[in-house]
Amino acid sequence: MKMSFRDDLVCSMVLVAIVLAYASGAGNTLQLGYWYLTLVPVVTLLPGLILRARALFLTGATAAAAVTLLVYMAIISSSGRDGGLVGLGHLFSVPGLVVGTSVSAWLLRFRVNATLPWVVAGIAFLGAGFGFIIAQTIVCTTAVDCGALSIRVWN
Repeated sequence: MKMSFRDDLVCSMVLVAIVLAYASGAGNTLQLGYWYLTLVPVVTLLPGLILRARALFLTGATAAAAVTLLVYMAIISSSGRDGGLVGLGHLFSVPGLVVGTSVSAWLLRFRVNATLPWVVAGIAFLGAGFGFIIAQTIVCTTAVDCGALSIRVWN
């Protein structure tokens, strides 16, 4: 079965619906509103849409955004009141997610000749994830105390 653009977009929206269902059932611990839980994956899709990425790129990028949201919600819910400003750490790390998605979309469009859809999804997931982790490390080390995600370099 060949994946089309529409199938890819539907898979991405299913992932967004899963995150929203989890947040409504378990409680939105990010405390940034449901608009944020919807907006982050949609913004992550933009580089793939602009560069007309191959099949399953959108699903891979959305999966990376969903994983970051779910991990942050799990960390906040397990830390209780000591969660601090972890939600702001995620908010300020989203530009790294978009940059990572943009770089991986550009690589797939102009440099890497990946034809298997799952390889494309993996490259999108890893690109978005690496971009987010780099931004999160910078933000949570220098600007915001992200609780368990902060690296204690400064005193």
